[in-house]
Formats: sequence, structure tokens, C-alpha cells
Amino acid sequence: MNRSVLSEVFRATLRVPPGTLTVATSFTHPARGRVDCPAHGLLAALTRNSGLVPRSRALPAACLHEHLPDAATTVFAVTYERPEGGHHGLALAADAKDAAALAFAGRQIDSFRAVLRTRRLLYVMAPTAIADGRVPAGSVPAQTAAAPSWESCGCPATRACPATRNANSALHRFTDRGDEVVVVGSQAAGPPPWEARTTGAAPVAVRSRQEAESVAVGDPDRLAFVVTPGSVVSEVAAVLKVLRRRYPRLRGQHPSEWCYTMEDLHTAVAAALSQSDALLVAGRRSAPAVRTAVSQAAEAKLRVHDVTTPTSLRPQDIDAATITLVDATPDGRGRREIGRIMNGLGPASHVRREVRSSPEPLLVPRSSPAR
Repeated sequence: MNRSVLSEVFRATLRVPPGTLTVATSFTHPARGRVDCPAHGLLAALTRNSGLVPRSRALPAACLHEHLPDAATTVFAVTYERPEGGHHGLALAADAKDAAALAFAGRQIDSFRAVLRTRRLLYVMAPTAIADGRVPAGSVPAQTAAAPSWESCGCPATRACPATRNANSALHRFTDRGDEVVVVGSQAAGPPPWEARTTGAAPVAVRSRQEAESVAVGDPDRLAFVVTPGSVVSEVAAVLKVLRRRYPRLRGQHPSEWCYTMEDLHTAVAAALSQSDALLVAGRRSAPAVRTAVSQAAEAKLRVHDVTTPTSLRPQDIDAATITLVDATPDGRGRREIGRIMNGLGPASHVRREVRSSPEPLLVPRSSPAR
């Protein structure tokens, strides 16, 4: 791709008022023909932020010239070939006597020219709700216009998830029969909503294998566990392995009641980040998907950029061969808009990374015919 990049300065007959920049949505290159500019919105936003007035439009055909001494307009452009054919690029036009506009336009084209490359984007995706409004076990939560918050298990607050109800029921069942109860799993989202409603002895939190090695139990024969909604199941399994070694008669909440939302989310994010050079975050950091991705990126020492709006991207934010994007914007619009911009900054591959765990339907044996 780099061998096809051309960075050029043209003269044009196009009229551009001083203090403004014309941002090309497309233009006709003298040799390459039509050039589309999918990232023009990003250039327009950067122009506006600089104090200049952007005017987005398609440049008239045949208005660009390599030599036109009396031209009133200078056009800075960069173009590249697309693998599937045709060309994409960027172009800014400024009044030839407007020194500030010329300097800004030249800097912007040079900056983006430096980061044009073939790029892979890995999206941590959020599946849509199924017809009855429930979320499949293990689905990655997404923020929607109707779901600005999430349950402690990680599922959107407006979608029915039985994880908290199941944990609450199991906890009461065990305490009512006199068991000592340990609550296994992460409580990063805060205290379980059902903890304050329990009767009998308060449950003991066991969040790690280290805590499982040291937890003291009065009666090893009457120990039970409940899984905290929002826990990563693989981490829960590691804690339970220690508890079962120490207390072989441990009983607990049935595995079919565990929520796999955060387990699947962690798996999808880890798989994407292990191949990435940077993480882009679109949406609020309170979203479980975003919290998980930011935490894992910090552990992997990856660059993290919060994309407050798709047009807030900077060249340094996308200077990477593989980028993971976690989207927590309403209706996934951040993912779509960022994807469109990326299509104009080099040949882009867009790949979903999604993990779903769901119950396997049981094979029900057929009844024997009556005799």
C-alpha cells in the first residue's frame, strides 16, 4: 500500500474565501481519476477546532492542475490505491494568499500521510437482544439509548437476566438450612444487591485463590457457595478448585445458574488485545465492556485512546497495524462512524471478535409407547 501513496500539491480554479478551508468529499485526480474521501468528516472537525471554517464538498471535475501560475487556490492532497480497485484519499483547499490556512492544510495532510497504512480493526461486538427481550447467556453488553446502565452481572439493565435472582435464591436457600456461605467471585461492581437482605450469618466474600486458601470455616460439612453475578467464570472455577481441595463436602449454586456475560467478554477482549497495538474506546467507561478492555490493556501496556466523538481522532491515535475498538455508544453508532473514517485512512480490514456461551439443549429421550 505504501508504494501507491502520492502526496501532492495542486493549483485549482476553485474559489476558497480567506479564513476557510474546502474539505474534499471527493475529487478528480489528474492521473488517477475519481478519489473518494471517507475520512473527510475528520478533517472538517480538525479544521473547525483550529479556528478555520470548513466547507465540505466534492471538488469540481478537472479543477486540479499541476501548473497554473495564476490560480487563486492551493490544494494539498494525498491518495492511495485500494486493493479492490479505485482510490481513496484526503484533500484540503485553501486560498493561495491565506498563510494560516495554507500552513494548517499542509500540516494536516502531512500528518495523515505519515499514518496511512493497511490496518486491521478488531471490534468487540455486542449481540442484539433476541426476540423475547432476553440476552443470551454470555452476550457482551452494549449501551443503548434505552439502556444507559448495567446490572451487576454485566447485562444491560433493561434486559431480563436471572443471574442476580438466582444468586439471591441460592443464598437464602443455603442460609435458611443453616449452611455457612461463601460468596465466590469478583465484586468489582460493588456489593451484591442481595447481600443486605440475607438472614442468618453474613456470607463471607472469597474473591481469589489466595483468599480461598485462608478462609476459615466453622463446620466443613456445612459449607456452601454462591457465585457473584458479574464474575468471570474461569476465575470462579479457580477459586472453587481451591475450596473443594480444602473442603471436599462443599456444595453450591448450580452451574446452570451462573452468568457467562463477563466470562465471554473477558475472553473476547483478551483475544483481540493480544493481537493489537492500541485500544480505542468509544462510549462511557462505566460500560462493563469498556472497564474490562481498559483494565486488560493496562496490564498489557497497550495505548488506550478515548474517542469522545469519531471526529476527535488524531493521527497518533491510529498509528498502528492492528487496533481493538470497544464500542459502548448508543446503537453502536461509534463503531460505524469510526469504521467509515478508518476506510479513508488506508486499506482497512474490519473483524468482529465475539464469544457467546449458551446452554446446550438437553436431549430428551422419547417415551416408550404404551402397551
